Amino acid sequence: MKWTDVSKGSLFMLEFMHMMTKLRPFVHVFLKEASEMFEMYIYTMGDRPYALQMAKLLDPRGEYFGDRVISRDDGTVKHQKGLDVVLGQESAVLILDDTENAWVKHKDNLILMERYHFFASSCHQFGYNCRSLSELKSDENETDGALASVLKVLRQIHSKFFDDLEEDLANKDVRQV
Repeated sequence: MKWTDVSKGSLFMLEFMHMMTKLRPFVHVFLKEASEMFEMYIYTMGDRPYALQMAKLLDPRGEYFGDRVISRDDGTVKHQKGLDVVLGQESAVLILDDTENAWVKHKDNLILMERYHFFASSCHQFGYNCRSLSELKSDENETDGALASVLKVLRQIHSKFFDDLEEDLANKDVRQV
């Protein structure tokens, strides 16, 4: 699969899909720091080729996700995401996603992310009546954008979950944190 970097690291033309994608500012720092606290998966409602392409863009050396890439083709319920295809106990899994409806059975594990609307087509595709960041000739701020904000939350959750080492980890539930 071929893609062309048209912006020196953040804007890519996915030729096989005839689309462009833009990586969120701060994504590489976010992935590095989050991977030091958590085992991470990519889970997308896109098909397998799209999922693998996104994994390659986000994690070209396979440091953060390895082969933990899940697409809609791997799911067990059509149009839904589920933890049944993720290795790990539900009580120890956090989900970051921008689509609450995809996680009907696992809303307690979900941290809802702000959707990234860099392109106008994203606003239209998801039914938002807004101007995209590209139309505003702007982008998210690295220091207080969505990824920086959620990284702070992840640090707090990780700290609270692992703080009390007296308690058996098997009895802890991240959903209570």
